[in-house]
Amino acid sequence: MEYFAGLDVSLRSCAVCIFDGKGRVLHERELPFEIEEIAGYLTALAFPIERIGFESGTLSQHLFYGLKAEGFDVVCM
Repeated sequence: MEYFAGLDVSLRSCAVCIFDGKGRVLHERELPFEIEEIAGYLTALAFPIERIGFESGTLSQHLFYGLKAEGFDVVCM
C-alpha cells in the first residue's frame, strides 16, 4: 500500500493529512510551519510516505526545497 501526505500551508502553521492509495484518511494534524517539524512528524509515522503534495503559494519554494533536502518526493501543484 502506498501512503501520501497533503499539506495546507499558511504563514504560521501547516495542516497535514495522511492518506492511503485508496483515499482513506489515516491521520490529520496541524503543525508549526517549520521544515524540521513537518519532516519529523512524517518520518515518525509507522509507514513510509510515498509523496507529499501541496498547492503553490508564497512559501512553496521554501517548503519544496526543504522537504526535498529531507529526502521526500515532493509535488507542488
